[in-house]
Amino acid sequence: MRDDEKIAARGQEEKKSTAISPVSTSEQPADQISPVMTSREEKMGIEQEEEPEIAQIVHAIEEGQPVTAEQHQRVAAHYGRRAETDHLAPSSDVEYILDQIVGMSEAQAVEILIGAIAIHGDDPNYPAASLARMRLLVAGPKAYCGGGGANGGGADAAPATITATEEDYAFDLKTEAAIYHHHSPYPEVRSVTRPGDDPTTPVETIRAYFLGMSFMAGITAVNTFFSPRQPAIDISAVVMQLLIAPCGIFLARILPDWGVTIAGTRHSLNPGPWSFKEQVFCSVIFTIANNAGNTYYVYLVQRLPQVIVLRLPFGYHIINLRPALQYLGNTWVTFSYEIVLALSVNFFGMGFAGLLRRFVIYPISCLFPEVFPALALNRALVERQPQQQGQNKKEVVHGWTISRYRFFLTCAALMFFYFWVPNTLFKALRSFNWMTWIAPQNFTLAMVTGFWGGMGYNPIATFDWNVAGKGSLTTPFFSFVQQYCARFVSGLIIIGMYWGNMYWSAYMPINSNEVFANDGKKYNVTRILDKQSNKIDVDAYREYGPPFFSGANVFGQGGWFAWYPLTLFSVSIQHWEALKRTGVEMWHGLLNYGKRSIYDSYDDPFTRLMRAYPEVPDWWFLGVLAISLSLGIVALEVWPVHVPWWSLFAVMGVSAVMLVPATLLRASANVKMDFNVLFQLLGGLWFPGNPEALIIVTAYGQNFDEQASDYITGQKMGHYAKIPPRAVFRGQMLAVFINTFVFVGMLDWMVVNFDDGTLCQWNVSNFSGFKPSRSITVRVLTLSHPPMVLSHGGVIGIGWGLARRYGPSIHAWLRRRTSEGRLVLYEKFFFTPVSYLWYFDPAVSLKGALNWTGGSNLSYATNGMYVSFIMMVSRALRDLKATTYLTPIVRNAQYYVKRHYGAWWEKYNYLIEAGFGAGIALSAIIQTFSFAFTNTDIPPWWGNEVTTAGVDYLAYNQNATLLPVPAQGFFGPPPDQYPMHL
Repeated sequence: MRDDEKIAARGQEEKKSTAISPVSTSEQPADQISPVMTSREEKMGIEQEEEPEIAQIVHAIEEGQPVTAEQHQRVAAHYGRRAETDHLAPSSDVEYILDQIVGMSEAQAVEILIGAIAIHGDDPNYPAASLARMRLLVAGPKAYCGGGGANGGGADAAPATITATEEDYAFDLKTEAAIYHHHSPYPEVRSVTRPGDDPTTPVETIRAYFLGMSFMAGITAVNTFFSPRQPAIDISAVVMQLLIAPCGIFLARILPDWGVTIAGTRHSLNPGPWSFKEQVFCSVIFTIANNAGNTYYVYLVQRLPQVIVLRLPFGYHIINLRPALQYLGNTWVTFSYEIVLALSVNFFGMGFAGLLRRFVIYPISCLFPEVFPALALNRALVERQPQQQGQNKKEVVHGWTISRYRFFLTCAALMFFYFWVPNTLFKALRSFNWMTWIAPQNFTLAMVTGFWGGMGYNPIATFDWNVAGKGSLTTPFFSFVQQYCARFVSGLIIIGMYWGNMYWSAYMPINSNEVFANDGKKYNVTRILDKQSNKIDVDAYREYGPPFFSGANVFGQGGWFAWYPLTLFSVSIQHWEALKRTGVEMWHGLLNYGKRSIYDSYDDPFTRLMRAYPEVPDWWFLGVLAISLSLGIVALEVWPVHVPWWSLFAVMGVSAVMLVPATLLRASANVKMDFNVLFQLLGGLWFPGNPEALIIVTAYGQNFDEQASDYITGQKMGHYAKIPPRAVFRGQMLAVFINTFVFVGMLDWMVVNFDDGTLCQWNVSNFSGFKPSRSITVRVLTLSHPPMVLSHGGVIGIGWGLARRYGPSIHAWLRRRTSEGRLVLYEKFFFTPVSYLWYFDPAVSLKGALNWTGGSNLSYATNGMYVSFIMMVSRALRDLKATTYLTPIVRNAQYYVKRHYGAWWEKYNYLIEAGFGAGIALSAIIQTFSFAFTNTDIPPWWGNEVTTAGVDYLAYNQNATLLPVPAQGFFGPPPDQYPMHL
């Protein structure tokens, strides 16, 4: 039997737990495989015969006695290599892991690694080199020393590139097991977290609540005020983090230590230095609530009676975009209605979020990469670099001694000044459509390579990090590359559709998200709406005609409707056993409330540390959901909204089915599923011809997903930072409650104070209201694709999920039942080609194919692909065979950063993302206030005009098409053949 077959046999019980469960289902209890045993002899294991001095050092560590730097180095040297090669920067983490290594036996280490191999065998985020290394370690010292070892690359080095001796085996085995069992197997997580925890660290302090809620309310008011403006001014969470840290440190210096004792706990104004946990707690508060809620555009659409001219920004100038469009002008909309509806919508998803904890919070393989930059930034702002082992020298990582804090400040400062260049001074560097400069009036060249209205097939598309760099350092490479490839291929399909004039798309711009009439002009919704009921007038529709959509819009809408069922089935089938087990545990937990804890089912290092804090009971979340539903029913029944109460339960049912696979996708691949398009379709089916009902149903459906996912994201951030779950619950619930009153009050104030009727119209302050006005158009003209689009997505999802789940079993069955001759043919022409699809995830890939229209094209991803390839590629490594053509490419890419500079990558990678984001945010605010509100701009020159001088920019303004409108004055079907499915 091969080594990998032995491992599979020993870990067959663990195998059942799949990639989303961190629990080994081995019969051996978790406490029996813990490296912390009950006696010194058991702790020492096979090391009982160590030299006396080493044994004394080990005993000192066990007893908590101080150990010198020299002694630590001697222990590390005794096990075969220096701790610096473990990729555990900073040095304090190395000390912690060393403490665990000396108390672990080889038998315990092997048991831990067997469970890890079974759990993470199909995990695309797990370092493939580490997984291969684990297999060699479990196979024994002979296999390990023959295939790889320790001296040369650290925990994530590829086994084929390093060597080892049998003397290194024990240390390497225990190091790998200790990192997995006591810290994290993912270098991404290790880079932003610390092993161990101090439960006495202040979290829910008076000053933390004061700063968190004050900043949240202030930024909510500012962002709400500017939300109808184009371009919008948005103060992001990263700016809040920058402001909170110095304020917290300042309060820690000036506030007195006054406090009161409540229920045995003292609450002080100043419990000590401003802590990392307080900083993260504040971040969790304003991350979930720092902007206007999803009902803000609902209120504006319902209240505003204006006939507007919608305009779209270019730089700091405004251009005409759409003819007149009327809002609903409901006079019955009051502050009380707005508050009741907003509270219901804002808490709707949060009430369901608690049920997701078992699926995506506690499983260790659910990473949530989007929280890593925030954690890295908070740690850099609050924690100062520790000295190495009590020595008066800085931590050295591949020759770099700069601290995290200074590195972040350097990145932020550089980007702050650099962003002035592509954003204001030399705009051609932002929209670098250099190929169109050669022939500005070449329509084909502009449509294929253009940045503005084209498809963006440009190898050097931009020099603006804000265009193509955001997210490239956090999104897993396997996710980024699959999305990019799908985007590349789908763009070619759209180009073919356009030049083939499918759906009359050649009479419209190729990549527009606008809605057109059959005369090529923008579709005027008011011409088909009844003036009294605001519903569609069928006779007016027959006279005016149906809406038409660009080729990219048609493809994108169809892709969205296929993506939803595909994701539902493929993700659910892939994780079915774990989902079923978790669902059963959740049901038993509800039936046996108080008798067992959620923590009992998980034994990863983070959950073990979190057991020090009481969990949030499920009934707390169910209570929030019940209150939200009650408020929603009141809002829909008391006021004349014309939306039945049962629609809330329909939205909740659909969302509950979709939310678990959507959140799993977000947790592992950093792919966010927007439910907006789904509920536009469902709302159109439920309430045909009723735009007001469509808007409200879409707001509920979209917010259910956003609030639930945002709460879970904050909970995961707290999980990594060891924030008590109940603190996260209280902080986020209170923040959303206050946020609701702030943004509703601000909107009411704006409607009253823009008494000249200019809100969401053209005005000198650019408060043109793009989102509210577009929302009414999109909801009225929801594109109804045939049901076969949904069925196609479902068939693909089911087929791929079943093939991935049962393909290996079918392959093994054929090998036993088929002759050798036929088997060779099957292997060559079927199984070998199909095996490469193992690295393909259709749920991840198809998301990339949806990123078109609205000014988005391939230019927004190409440069990010380069950055991700250089910085992130080694996380995508699987056990690729040496014969595959990908191997030399992947090995070369590893060389640059993550493989050979792993410790540097862990320390600085996410600080680059956070620093660049902070610099851009601050620079954009200053530039906007400097130019937009003063109605000034720098003198015109070639560098700011060349990018908009050709057909590319005309297409962006909906003024360039492949075919002119026919001589008869319209395109599309004749009036007697208009579709009448409205």
